Amino acid sequence: MRLVLGILISCVVGLGAGPAMAQDAPDSTLTIDTTDLGQNLLHARQTIILDGDLCCSGGELALWYPKWVPGSHAPGGPIQNLAGFVITDTEGNTITWNRTPGEVYRIIAHVPEETGGLVIDFTYIANQASANSEGTDVWAGESLGIISPNAVLVYPEGIEDNQWTVQCSISLPNGWSSATAMVQNARVGNTITYEPVSLRRLVDSPIMIGKHKETYQLTEPDETPPQRMHVFSEDEDAVQLSNEMLELFREMVRQASLLFESHPFPSFDILLATTDELPANGLEHRRSSLDVLGLGVLDSPASLTGWNAMLIPHEYVHAWCGKYRRPAAMAHSDYHTPKGTDLLWVYEGLTMYLGEIIETRAGMISPEQYEWDIKMRMRGAALRQGRSWRPLIDTAAASHTLRAPSDTWGDLRRGQDYYYEGSLIWLAADAKIRELTEGERSLDDFCRSFFSVDDPESEFKPYTREDVIAELNRVAEYDWTSFIENRVDTVGSDPLLVASALGYRVEYKSEPPIGPDGSPMDVLDARDSIGLRVRGNGTIRDVLLGSIADAAGLAPGMTIIGVGWPDWTPTFSSGAFEKALKMTTHTGTLRLILRSGNLILTKDIAYDKGPRYMTFVREDGAGDVIGAIVTPK
Repeated sequence: MRLVLGILISCVVGLGAGPAMAQDAPDSTLTIDTTDLGQNLLHARQTIILDGDLCCSGGELALWYPKWVPGSHAPGGPIQNLAGFVITDTEGNTITWNRTPGEVYRIIAHVPEETGGLVIDFTYIANQASANSEGTDVWAGESLGIISPNAVLVYPEGIEDNQWTVQCSISLPNGWSSATAMVQNARVGNTITYEPVSLRRLVDSPIMIGKHKETYQLTEPDETPPQRMHVFSEDEDAVQLSNEMLELFREMVRQASLLFESHPFPSFDILLATTDELPANGLEHRRSSLDVLGLGVLDSPASLTGWNAMLIPHEYVHAWCGKYRRPAAMAHSDYHTPKGTDLLWVYEGLTMYLGEIIETRAGMISPEQYEWDIKMRMRGAALRQGRSWRPLIDTAAASHTLRAPSDTWGDLRRGQDYYYEGSLIWLAADAKIRELTEGERSLDDFCRSFFSVDDPESEFKPYTREDVIAELNRVAEYDWTSFIENRVDTVGSDPLLVASALGYRVEYKSEPPIGPDGSPMDVLDARDSIGLRVRGNGTIRDVLLGSIADAAGLAPGMTIIGVGWPDWTPTFSSGAFEKALKMTTHTGTLRLILRSGNLILTKDIAYDKGPRYMTFVREDGAGDVIGAIVTPK
């Protein structure tokens, strides 16, 4: 059945009164029509007035489609989803255009000298994001949707993003609501008009729309800055949060305020969808965050686990770390200058660390769960064989090439490790500061100073690695240069250094460690013994080079269809695999029956040591560093 959403969003871009607005900036309008979103099509019309600096030189005007959209860390502006791009002048005459050779995002419009303005008509395909554009794309379900303005927008070369002032209005179908960080100026019927914003603010302000919405205040009425959560869903009951769930998010906001002690925004809006109509998603913004979780995740605190619990605090912390303070090489005033992403171990790694700390301090997960997650993360980093050739900084520098996971040999290639491994660096830094100051100071002191905000309306504040090191030294004097170089720039650095800093020693045991919920570590992860990790369906996920499994010729992508010796089990299950591994202490052999393409292979692997699991044991007399870190303020 065709769904007609009947939504019209219009934006007027023109001269502004703010100090960041150039006096000769052009007038422009942008109208986005979502009537056909039910068919996965979005239509838009943009008008650019040509005067002053925008008069064409030699009949050519360079227009840029946003390429490096903030938050994506990639030249991944979703230009591939354009299904129509037609330029005319204001009188309807066709204007020809072509791409710049070697740069598909730069469009050359061939404009006669006397032309006073351009009209650009877009047709855009929704729900077709790439790995590098998921958070900056357009999504639509039958009951809700997300509009990212950058998807249907071009801007003239040479115009800075804070030189345009944008006034947006949105017309909604009966019964539909919207939420965005832009401030509402007026509402007439189903049409909402927002206060003027810069183009920078427009690109940084997604709009969430839907049939069912509920808004919750996360701060007290007289508390500044005001902060809200807007919940959308296809299920009318799903937008109703329990008091218990709501208190978790209010405590998240409170713990962040106590940590940073200042705010880089005059107000904040969490745009949250709990839905099965849209894929899980999340992206940071300066005055809002975009979060999409599965239907049912917000039903009770018990449902808020793992990635679902981490997402909202993570994107929220980005308002400080990534949006207000951002690496200098990523702080540009346009959307086509290439960004240097070397410092993503700060941008994302520190945000990962702080988001999880706030998540734990707020009671979203238990301290025991956080400690377990850290142990598993340390083990994972130690087994990441790609660390033998690729330093962490290269996973940041090559970030956008690693966004999509590798189907095979992923640990050898590495992925965007600056997230989780980056968080371990900041955990180690926190532990070191506490050690150096005998518990008088911590990374909290670094955060209060480094992210300090005098004016919440101010623009972003860039930083370099040297700025980070200088601030760490102000908190606790130490050789932070070597500390960072050893962990970020060095190939093969020891990720278990953080374990000793936390008071743990590593032991290998025959039984898997038990998590806080009473469940053991996955027995199909046998990398500590034979160098093999298997999925629940028997498909080999990882093989460690130089391991017993590697010597036997096993490879990711093969599927185990039978295990055992001497009693062969002609099926695969975690129980059968664990039993066969334990039996090797008696048989000295592990038999695996595998499917590799069209071949069926039998591998008799000589091994007699049984299961072996990396375990972290608290040293006698060691303090509870993690417990101190996650204690609520």
